[in-house]
Amino acid sequence: MDNRWIVSYNLHLATKYHAHINMEICSSIYIIKYMYKYVYKGPNRATIVVERWVDTPSQENNPQAVIANLEWQNCDEIKAYLEGRSVFVFEASWRLFSFRMHDGTPYVTHLAVHEPGMHMVVYNDNANIFEIVNSVQNQKTSLTEYFQANIDYPLARVVTYMDFPFVFTWTNGTKKWTIWQRGCCVGRLYFVSPSVGERYFLRTLITKVKGVVSFEAFYTVNGVVHDTFK
Repeated sequence: MDNRWIVSYNLHLATKYHAHINMEICSSIYIIKYMYKYVYKGPNRATIVVERWVDTPSQENNPQAVIANLEWQNCDEIKAYLEGRSVFVFEASWRLFSFRMHDGTPYVTHLAVHEPGMHMVVYNDNANIFEIVNSVQNQKTSLTEYFQANIDYPLARVVTYMDFPFVFTWTNGTKKWTIWQRGCCVGRLYFVSPSVGERYFLRTLITKVKGVVSFEAFYTVNGVVHDTFK
């Protein structure tokens, strides 16, 4: 036998970390899917079911045994599915010491991008649709309140909507921008395909224009009011 029978490995990493390390060449975008599968798949799991079969020597001639077996299989309170998983020593120790399982920094705020009156509103099935439509609170989004913040705060006029979360914090409950007291955040605009049309051009303007107080201000360039965002 020669080295053709040995799985390729990195001697430097193996000796440095005293462990087997599997190396993958990032030659395709699918390596991202491969990596996330192993990072986020969680522990190994197995789904099992507990059943009972009444086995008697003369079951064919014993109607009561057959009935008892059918009742057992049809009873949801007894026939219970159990989900089991294996927890290794390092994970068990980590959880026993109440260490954090995951973390993310800095915080990310998703910024709404929509045309006038075309924002998303979430409501329950049993809600009154007329009250939902006419509610002043439901008309507020992070974009419309960005316009109001440019009126209320001189500081807001020197940053773009995309960079707004660096200076201001968005509160979902009150739907209002307020100046950061501590910490920081990163703003991310929702993706808009160029095939959408007007909303795509609005998103492009949002990344460049500062101090905007209304949708109409995006139409205005050098004092000239245009008909479209394009």
